[in-house]
Amino acid sequence: MFLFHRFRRLIIRFVPLGLTTILLVLGSCAIAQSQLPSLSASTANDSLNPPSTVSRYGEYETAPIQSPLDKNKLFDVTSPTIFNRDKVPSGKLPVEVRAQEVNERLWRVLNRTIRAKQTPIVTVATLNNRPILEIRNDKSTRPIRLVTVTEPDADFNGKTLDNLAQEWQKILQDEMVRFQQLASPKAIAQRVGQAFQILLGLLIASATIWFLRRMLTRQQQILEARYQQQLAVLAEAEKAQKSEAIASSETTEREEMKAREIADLRAQFLTTLQHQFTLKRRLDINKFIKWALFWIFILMWYIGIARIISTVPLLMRWTLYVWATPLELIAIWFGISLALRISTSAIEILMHSVKANPLLPFGEVQRIALRTTTIASALKGFVSFVLVIVGIIWTLSLFNVPTSSIFAGGAIIGFAISFGSQSLVKDLINGCLILVEDQFAVGDVIQIGDKSGLVENLNLRVTQLRNNEGQLITIPNSNITNVSNLTRLWSRIDFSIVVAYENDPLYVLDVLRQISKQLYSEPEWREILPELPEVLGIDDLSHTGMLVRVWIKTAPMEQWRVGREFRLRVRQAFEANNIQIGIQ
Repeated sequence: MFLFHRFRRLIIRFVPLGLTTILLVLGSCAIAQSQLPSLSASTANDSLNPPSTVSRYGEYETAPIQSPLDKNKLFDVTSPTIFNRDKVPSGKLPVEVRAQEVNERLWRVLNRTIRAKQTPIVTVATLNNRPILEIRNDKSTRPIRLVTVTEPDADFNGKTLDNLAQEWQKILQDEMVRFQQLASPKAIAQRVGQAFQILLGLLIASATIWFLRRMLTRQQQILEARYQQQLAVLAEAEKAQKSEAIASSETTEREEMKAREIADLRAQFLTTLQHQFTLKRRLDINKFIKWALFWIFILMWYIGIARIISTVPLLMRWTLYVWATPLELIAIWFGISLALRISTSAIEILMHSVKANPLLPFGEVQRIALRTTTIASALKGFVSFVLVIVGIIWTLSLFNVPTSSIFAGGAIIGFAISFGSQSLVKDLINGCLILVEDQFAVGDVIQIGDKSGLVENLNLRVTQLRNNEGQLITIPNSNITNVSNLTRLWSRIDFSIVVAYENDPLYVLDVLRQISKQLYSEPEWREILPELPEVLGIDDLSHTGMLVRVWIKTAPMEQWRVGREFRLRVRQAFEANNIQIGIQ
């Protein structure tokens, strides 16, 4: 019962795709019609140029006579050249019309042969001093006049009328024998059996591909789970290493400890990136194999269907069409899909080489790791757009759709739209410049004009900020001219306070240095303070008092928390040491 359900799921999944491929193949075929095309229909495209089936050789034009079974060329008929098919001279017949008449008569002969038991006989007769080829199924039926051997035919082939008639007679007689052989019930049953064998082989191969893809899907899930687990372990290791570095700062020299801590953090971060990249490569290889299996499935069904069509006698007339347009269509989109995968992998490798540069500072590596994600997404989207447009253009050209007119119309429409979307184009260009110049990135706190907040989203068109009140502010990139980045690599607190003239200035500065050293020595604050706060001294003297300034360098986005803590300690220390604030 379990195998039955698995087989049923397999059929439900793959049969629709196989039917889609069949429709693709058959839908691209030009089905032979039982009527002669009108002259105006055959010359609607360009009256001065011959149709695609006609070859022009100076004063003569030729068109092929094809087998109604598989459309293979038997021989060419020749007529004088007609330079303007809108004005056909009286008494002349375009060569494509003559060839179409002969091909239609061959189709009638094939229908009679299927119903008859005898092989048709091709004979040469004479009409108006010109040889003609006739076909009869038996002696009691009236012969079908197939083709007249004309002077242009003999002149073009460089043979006499009789010799050319005998040559064509042999070709047609061999074709009649092939008609009879393929039209026999035994031959039809044998070829239908071969077609069913091909179909069975396709189903078995499809089941194999389905099982392989299922195994790859399970392996992909395992790799993704391992990827997430490894990220968690590396994050915990990085956090533990930070704590150890902070705890050891009490027994080692500060400068040596700081250098070692930064080096360890950068090495840990680069190791994390390398593990991410390695697992990402394995996942990409897994996805590539699944992608290859999908195209193998498409190609397998295409070849199988084409083989079935070329095997069954009633379907053989579509063989040439099956091996033409559908194959080119599959080749085009296979190439586009392969180019997409190659370009995506190249972009990811390039972005990884930029992120994993060991010469960059640790903070810069973290920042680039965030920025390259946005740049990679934009590049992938642009490359995908270009490749899909190229694929669509090639597909339209394949079906003889005039792409030049589409380009002209698209240019006019694009020119008209450009007037109404100048701001959009400016947004996109300014967005690219923001990413390339690294003005800010997601996670930065910036100020644009009178708007400030945390960059929550950044793309090529807009920048979204979240301010202190929780409001989401959306700013078009074209409106961004001056940007103040408050968290690029590091931040700073510009602490200033006015103290009264009654205080000893050296004592005030000493108290501020003690507060700075105490804050810097505590592990909780040390990890977000790259260096000891710098007490600059007295910056200004006025009637209100002495202005004392302190610069505190912090990790990005930690300036507010550190500033609040430093102000609290200054307030407590001034009260404990009886230091008076200046007069306002």
